[in-house]
Amino acid sequence: MKTALFSIAAALALWGCGRQEPVNQAKVEETRQVEQAAEKAKPLSTTSLTQIVKEALQSESSLDARRIDIENRDGVVALHGRVQTEEQKEKAGRIVSSVGGVKSVDNRLTIDDTASTGATTEPPR
Repeated sequence: MKTALFSIAAALALWGCGRQEPVNQAKVEETRQVEQAAEKAKPLSTTSLTQIVKEALQSESSLDARRIDIENRDGVVALHGRVQTEEQKEKAGRIVSSVGGVKSVDNRLTIDDTASTGATTEPPR
């Protein structure tokens, strides 16, 4: 009897360990596409990779991804636009280079400390 109860308890414990939190299906599908492309040594489509890069930048709250334009040519991603600091420029480059399917990053972002404030500099009168 004790053996049967122990077996049931162990089975329930193992079942509970196997449960996972719900996942974002879109992210799972993106990851699968990247993995499949890597396995086949076939690059992602330009549109797919560009979208994944854009979403990766948008997920970083310290960056205003709306001010960053992405150009992708066969996995060579160029970043154009403005950020507030050198740290943000470097962070954007690191984020993009970590995306599967990106071969290299040409970080052409410029530093503009008025990027978030919207302030403009008027010439003296």
